[in-house]
Formats: sequence, C-alpha cells, structure tokens
Amino acid sequence: MQHTRSGAAALVAAAMLSLGAATAAADDGNTYSVFSCRGPGGAVNPAAGWSPFASAIPGAVAGNDCAVGGNLYTALPDGANGGRVARWSFAAPAGTRIVRVSATRRTTGLTKSQQPKDIGYSLAAEPDPGVLEACDTGETSPCVADLTDALDKQGLDKSGVHFGVTCNGDETNVCPHGARADFSQIVVGLRDATAPTVSNASVRDSGDTSGRLRVVANAADVGGGLYRSVLRVDGRDAAFAPLGGVDCRDADPATGDAFQFLVPVPCPASAANVPFVADVRALEPGAHTVELAVEDAAGNSTTVYGPLEFPRPNGEPTTPTASKTSTPSVARLLRARVRVWFDKSKTTRYTSRYGTRVVVRGLLRDRKGHGIGSARLDVYHLLKNGKRKRLGKTGLKTRERGKFTLILPLNVDTRRIEFTYRALRPGKVTSRQILRLTVMRNGRAYTQPRK
Repeated sequence: MQHTRSGAAALVAAAMLSLGAATAAADDGNTYSVFSCRGPGGAVNPAAGWSPFASAIPGAVAGNDCAVGGNLYTALPDGANGGRVARWSFAAPAGTRIVRVSATRRTTGLTKSQQPKDIGYSLAAEPDPGVLEACDTGETSPCVADLTDALDKQGLDKSGVHFGVTCNGDETNVCPHGARADFSQIVVGLRDATAPTVSNASVRDSGDTSGRLRVVANAADVGGGLYRSVLRVDGRDAAFAPLGGVDCRDADPATGDAFQFLVPVPCPASAANVPFVADVRALEPGAHTVELAVEDAAGNSTTVYGPLEFPRPNGEPTTPTASKTSTPSVARLLRARVRVWFDKSKTTRYTSRYGTRVVVRGLLRDRKGHGIGSARLDVYHLLKNGKRKRLGKTGLKTRERGKFTLILPLNVDTRRIEFTYRALRPGKVTSRQILRLTVMRNGRAYTQPRK
C-alpha cells in the first residue's frame, strides 16, 4: 500500500520555509526541497547539485563563494566576444522533476541603453520552452534596470535549470560592457512521485505478549532515497526512525516541514534488514489500527506491515446467532473469565503418581455464559522465587464454545500452574486461575531441581 504525505498532515504539519527573500518549495505531497548556498537561518552551506561552466576567455568566471558566506556568481568581462557564456546549472536527480526555484539574486551591468542588446542574463530551464526570466542591455529589454528583487518560480516541470550571463551574437560581435549575476539562498523544489518498494518483510515479534511488534524488511527508492520508517496509529503518523546518514535529515527542524535537505539526493537508495517497530504498550486501552511503513525523502510511503488491529481482540463469538466473521465487543471480552480444573478430580487441586498422564480441562466464557472460541491462553509454571516460566511456546487456543484441553507431560512434577487470558493481545491479563498439582514419587512429593 502506498501513501502520499497528505495522509500525514495531522502530526507532521507541512509549512512553507522562508530564507530571507527565498521561499522553499510548497508541500504538495511528493515534493522535497534542496537548499544551496546558505541554508536555513542563513547558515553557510555549499552549492550542492550545481555545476559551473565558463568560456575560456580571461575574466569569464562561474564562481562559488558559498563556503565563506558569499554567492554563486557568473560574470563576463568587458570586451567578450559573441557566444561566450558563464553559467551555473542544476540537473534534477533520476526519478525527480524540478517544480520550483527560489533564491535571492542580483544582476549588475545590465542598465538599459539605446544600443542594441549585446550582453544579457537569463534563468532558463530544460526542456523548452525554458526561459524563466531574462534581462539585457537593449532598449526593449524587459528589465528596467538591474534585478535586485527576490526570485520565486513555481509550477515548473523541468529536468534542469541554469542561470548565467551571455555575450550575444557570433564571434564578430563584441560586448563592450561586462555583466554579472549573483545567486544565494537557493531553494530547488523537486517532485518525486515514486513511492519506495519493499521486499522480504518478516515478522520477528508479533507483539502478542511483548507489546512490541517487530518487522524487518528490505527497501529501495528511486529519487530522493529512503528517509525514515513510520509508525501509524489509527491512520495518523505517530513515530519516525531515521534510515539514512548525516545528509538524510531535516535541514531545519524548527519549521513544520520535515522534507528539506542540503543535497539533491539526501538519502540512501536501498537498505537491507531495516527494523520497523510498533510499541503499543503506552496506547490507551482498546483496539487500535497499527501500520508500519517506509517513507522516502519526498514523503511518499509504502506499507511494510499492516494495517492491522493491534492490540487485537482475543477470541471470537460462539453463540448460536453469531457470525464467524463478526468481531466481539471489547467490553464482552474484558469481562470474560477462564475456569480450569483437573479432569479426574474436577477441582483445582490434584495428586498424581509420577509418570501418570494428567489432563486439564477448561472453559472461557463471558458474563452471560457464552463461550469464546479461538482465544489464546498463556500457561505458566509459577516458580518459588515468584517468577513465571512459560509452558509451551504457543500456549493454548480455545475451541468452539470456549472449551480447551491441556495434557501435561509424563515427567511433570509438583507445581503450581497458572492459566491466563488477555482480552486484548498484547495487553494485560484480564482473567487467571491457578491449579495446584502434587506429584508423588517413592512415597514423597516430587519436585525436580530447578535451573
């Protein structure tokens, strides 16, 4: 089962992030943001994902001062020939598309003149039509003067974006005036519409008695990578656990948007034997819907296990009018009581000879005397030190009308045996009864040495 981030909005509120004049990509359910050249709060960070190019002429430069709190910049000198360019480019990682670009940016050297345009700035994207904005020195330029306001281009669907300055025309043209474009606080919004894939899911602990459902699985993702495991309770995100390294974490935890990073592919593409845990011991009494999922960097998620009722009602109705597919009320199960006796004595005490088979019978019924079938009972040997030792790996299961039978081993010795019923699994014991068995051997009560 696959989900998008919209289902998680109740507990992981999505917010729009501001970086000075720059704004992060809006949360549309499968988008994550990549911050470059100054991160959240103005923190210094590199221009991850951006690649430079500059024509081989003196003074042409695609520079990077981000590491010292500066900008990405492109510049051409006075006197550059036509066709010369300096630019920075960002390519969408495999499995993603660019949907938004925002930044603080400034151009210099692009004041209008009556001369034909000779040098210009542009922010363009691929594929065509790709010009997002442009500015040159010509009289018909769309720019009144150099650009100094904030940049925010939304609603894109592009594989790449680049900004730079260019000397227009061919080799015969000469741009007498140089120009420069500076970018910082850049945020690229990437759409990743593909949810992770999951394989080889295996239950390591059903949680029936521990209260901790544990599942391991392999996972893979195309796009931003595997971000975190998710526990959903009653359809709402309740807990997360990270899956990646230092880059695979929220770049600004102070906001409500958890899908913002400092590199274009922040999280691992695959992971083996990923642990998924649902600890329901702190939940309020009653049945809940529990689901384990894996989420990618864009908030797409895939169910690993569930959804299932957890804790689960322990038992099925066995009255003549009840449907086998109906679910018993929790209140009815909470009031159910277990009754156990030795088959031969018909009481809770019995004395037997060593090596003789001992049979125990019992009933699980509600307050109206109706039996509860298909319910699991746990059986324990009560030790003298107050601890319990489970008898059998799976316990007992009641039959139709709530009946059950336990045949003790031939080598059983003197002991107290506790039968317990949990109306919800996992959950606390709601009914118990203790049997006292005395085993005689060589004329005395026999108890084996305990380890």
